[in-house]
Amino acid sequence: MDFKKLFRKDEKAVSPVIGVILMVAITVILAAAIGSSVFSKGTAESAPQANLDIKAAGIDSTTKAAFVKFEHLGGNDVNFDKKITKVMVAVGSKDAVPIEANSLNTFSVGNVTTIHLTDGSTNITVNDGETVNVKVIDIQTNQMICDKNIRF
Repeated sequence: MDFKKLFRKDEKAVSPVIGVILMVAITVILAAAIGSSVFSKGTAESAPQANLDIKAAGIDSTTKAAFVKFEHLGGNDVNFDKKITKVMVAVGSKDAVPIEANSLNTFSVGNVTTIHLTDGSTNITVNDGETVNVKVIDIQTNQMICDKNIRF
């Protein structure tokens, strides 16, 4: 075996060419991975866009229980199932409490209904002249659908 022929000086190295090809391949693969992850993100969910009008409908003279009238003036349907939408009511400076609004079901454009302000077990009492804040919140997105101040 002739070692001089084995290690001749006129042979050109191919390792720099292979290195460049590998670097280009790695760059293309990384760009594809980053691009696919960035562009595959879906749009964020949004709460139903609805124009709700909420007005005072009266106070029971004996129990002081309040009634409010909900009217759907336009926009998306609002599902008032307690797992999808919650209605919070604050009387004066008191903390807001959730109320039972399941009777509204799926509320569509043109629907009008009156509900009794109750948290399910007790009436929410209101005096004449008091202001009640009613908030309708989409639970899935935690976004506000409606926020109204009502004066009784």
